[in-house]
Amino acid sequence: MIVAGRSGGEGVRIVLEAEEAMLLSELADQVDSVLLLGEADDPALGRLLPNAYPDDASSSREFARYTRDSLVDGKRQAAQRVRDATAVEDGDDTVVQIELDQSEAWGWLTFLTDLRLILAERVGVVEEGEDGADETRDDYLRAAYEWAGFVQGSMLEVLDPIDS
Repeated sequence: MIVAGRSGGEGVRIVLEAEEAMLLSELADQVDSVLLLGEADDPALGRLLPNAYPDDASSSREFARYTRDSLVDGKRQAAQRVRDATAVEDGDDTVVQIELDQSEAWGWLTFLTDLRLILAERVGVVEEGEDGADETRDDYLRAAYEWAGFVQGSMLEVLDPIDS
């Protein structure tokens, strides 16, 4: 995977191996499934849509009533844009080059944040770099979590470089 600035300095250019693109597409499907089919008591869904008023059930329900659908729609749209951009035909062994303008890139970052929140819950990451339950870790999910963080960090370096 290569992340670089686009010509003209506005946005990001991502080059993925076909396998990486397929993985990202599959992970976008997983995020969409959690948002669409997730059980109310799923802790991963709780990380994506946290309770705004944990000490006030009435206010919490009212807040969710007015915000939840639009939040879920926005997150599902971000996952769909990633899925569309990473679509690879079966048997296609080429690289996938994706050009994103600033707005599209920030949408991808939103998706990557959602993905990492779900994966963190699934592998027991309580806080960045801290494991909640090592014995229940899934190495595949842990690798996906770390890879998504690498992609996210690489994109942020290009979009918001720190002046030295």
